[in-house]
This record gives sequence, structure tokens and C-alpha cells, in this order.
Amino acid sequence: MQQSGKAAVHKRRTLRFDEWADVIVDVERLADRGYERVGEHSLGQNCNHLAVVLEGALDGFPMRWSRPMQWMARILVLPRMLKHKPTGLRVNSPAFARQDRPVDDAVGVERLRKAIERFNAPDAEYVDHLVFGKLSRDQWKHQQLWHCEHHLSFLIPN
Repeated sequence: MQQSGKAAVHKRRTLRFDEWADVIVDVERLADRGYERVGEHSLGQNCNHLAVVLEGALDGFPMRWSRPMQWMARILVLPRMLKHKPTGLRVNSPAFARQDRPVDDAVGVERLRKAIERFNAPDAEYVDHLVFGKLSRDQWKHQQLWHCEHHLSFLIPN
């Protein structure tokens, strides 16, 4: 169920996902019970955005930060993400990952589920991260779990 508008009294949730199953449980609960938004995007839009980035980890990204910017991001931002801590940064999504159009919640959830399956496959091979460059499998996992925590924190379950 898609809710419109922003929640008036709620703040963002604090989430911690240790495994991909935690993400699936959360998005299914939001889809089943409904939610309020404290950000601009619906569950479908958030899930679609997360799926685009997971798919990019496998298929490649249409852009990449410069090496000096990647180096700075690896030192200043990545360690906080890998510990599942807020970064305090506000960065606009690159054009290829923006979600400006409505996405049905069920469609977004299903795309995210499929992207997680591909990303988490034992034989999955990842490209360099568009912001952080070369990451290990474990670094990719925790950075992307952090990414899910960040975006899904804007949706408050009913």
C-alpha cells in the first residue's frame, strides 16, 4: 500500500540490517502494513533505487567519481558506512539512480528482491564501486546494507 505525503510527527527510523533477509522482512512489512513517508519517496521508489545500485554493482555503472574523490570518500565516509553509522552527508543520487517517477510498491519490492538474489549469489562478481572504487565482497555487502538502512529509514511502518 502506497502512502502519499510526508508524516507530520515522525522522525526517521534507526535501522540495522546485518543480513539481506533483514531487508526483505522490512520491505515486506512496509508493503503489507502500509507506512508513512518522512522523505520524498515511496517504498516502491526506494526499493527501485536500491535495486538499481545493486544491479550496477554487478553490471557496471554509467559513471564513476574521479580517483581523488574516491580516495577521499574511502577515507572519510566508507569506514562509517561499514560500521553502519550515519555519515552526516547529503549527496544527491546520480541521474541514473534517481527516482523521479512513481513506482508501484509491489514492483519496487520485487525488483529489490531479485537484485538482492543476484547480488548475494555465491558466484557474484562486483565491479568497482562508483564512489569508493575497489571493494571486497564483505565491504560491498555492508556498504549496501547501510544504503538500505539509510533509504528505508524514511518510511515509518503503520
